Amino acid sequence: MKKTVFTVLAASLLQLALVSSAFATNTLTIGQQLVKGQSLSSTDGRFSLAMQMDGNLVQYYGSNILWASGTNGAQRYWYDPYWGTYNAIYPYKLVLASDGYLGILDSSRGTEFWHADTQSWINNNYRIPMIFPTYGDTLFVQDDGNVVLYDTHSNSSWLAVWATDTGGR
Repeated sequence: MKKTVFTVLAASLLQLALVSSAFATNTLTIGQQLVKGQSLSSTDGRFSLAMQMDGNLVQYYGSNILWASGTNGAQRYWYDPYWGTYNAIYPYKLVLASDGYLGILDSSRGTEFWHADTQSWINNNYRIPMIFPTYGDTLFVQDDGNVVLYDTHSNSSWLAVWATDTGGR
């Protein structure tokens, strides 16, 4: 019995280590998410993007805040007709969906608290109108201090479709 308990405990700890190391990276790709308590770091370790426990997505340079989503303490309510009650939901995870959607959602209902406005960012940063469809597929925490959502599939080079615009700080 003790051997079984220790085996299960060891397997559980191994799984925790695998989950933690999965986000010891500087990129988030389609289908991945960053949940509360997880972060991405630049390859040189100076910059990080953290999904904080308070629901805020924050970019740091060391301990200095460079950018934040402003979702800390945010909440929404949904009505449960079965119980006849309103229930609070909170920001929980940053997701990168297959259609290029980058946003902060609650844990289960899919309620949006923030999203990257890629179309406005593209319109403000490119002089030539985009004549081909673009959507972000890789979020990258760069060594220059910028967090950028890139379209890596539409053409031969990576095309930025959204950024925190904190590079060089």
